[in-house]
Amino acid sequence: MAKILKRGALTIVGVLLLVIVALLVMRAVRQNQISRAIAIPSPPGIDSLEQVQLGGVTQWIHIRGHNRANPLLLMLHGGPGIPEMPFAYVNAELERHLTIVEWDQRGAGKSFSPGIPPESMTIGQIVRDARELIALLRTRFAQERIFIMGHSTGTVIGAIIAQQHPDVVRALIGISQVADMRESERLLYDFAMDSASKENNGEALRELREVGPPPFESAKHLQTSQKWVNEFAPDRFGAIARERLELLFFSPACSLRDLWRMVRGAKFSFDHLWRELFSTNLFQLVPRMEVPVYFLEGRNDHVVTAAVAERYFDALEAPRGKRFIWFEHSAHWPQLDEPEKFRRVMVEQVLAENQ
Repeated sequence: MAKILKRGALTIVGVLLLVIVALLVMRAVRQNQISRAIAIPSPPGIDSLEQVQLGGVTQWIHIRGHNRANPLLLMLHGGPGIPEMPFAYVNAELERHLTIVEWDQRGAGKSFSPGIPPESMTIGQIVRDARELIALLRTRFAQERIFIMGHSTGTVIGAIIAQQHPDVVRALIGISQVADMRESERLLYDFAMDSASKENNGEALRELREVGPPPFESAKHLQTSQKWVNEFAPDRFGAIARERLELLFFSPACSLRDLWRMVRGAKFSFDHLWRELFSTNLFQLVPRMEVPVYFLEGRNDHVVTAAVAERYFDALEAPRGKRFIWFEHSAHWPQLDEPEKFRRVMVEQVLAENQ
């Protein structure tokens, strides 16, 4: 019997090893295909993965574009701690029109390090890092102003920069705009409670009542609420998460080590930033911007409620113009859910109106 069990265990281990090897081979082949498809052959182009010192911390940027003379765009990722450098290849076509800088912020992705002082993980410090990076980019590419694009929590950083330094911002693009996370979470909590009641889901009702409505006492309470929002959301977060993981797994911008850094960086960033983020209210903090403003919102977003973003858009004073653009078939990542529409909006509206 012992020999049979041992033989069976060895067979299972062998099969698992074969599966892992097959996945790694498939990953390498797919990464190579993607790299060839998005290659930048033109002499005036740039494809450069670099380290920079921002706020005394080593951080990573990836600069790509078919022509260095094209307008610069700095991408501010969300999360907190979820870099978008690994997903940039989905919208590589935009690099024909813009020189795009993907930045793994302090404590996130490639920029994660256990040596980063936890007390430096604040919105104010990330804003200061961003200002340093913008100054470096403006000097290097000899451009007076650049486009700032934020996604989710990155929209808070972008809004603060646009308010404080409108002279360096060509236009601000907010994707899944954050405005008042406490109000957003209250609406999402109410949605989860209503859905649980309608479906007579006793487990959901019990857990939601235990944590109570926002403001949440702990990250665990917040995550419990988000778990049930994701369960009842019409876009079904689980399916979307699997799609994101597939894009991530095949990304040519990610090594296996980077994937592990992303996991550690996401937890590190969330643990130290979530309280400050959830107390930030842009209605009060940034009521006016002296730059052109674009909000790109997924109709089915159940991470940041678009209804609050729409109210903020209506209240926002933007004398140089503002546009609110719905992505009807998108959730929290319209740039990945509807990439063709996203590229059209960027080229035919944002770029065309701000050359």
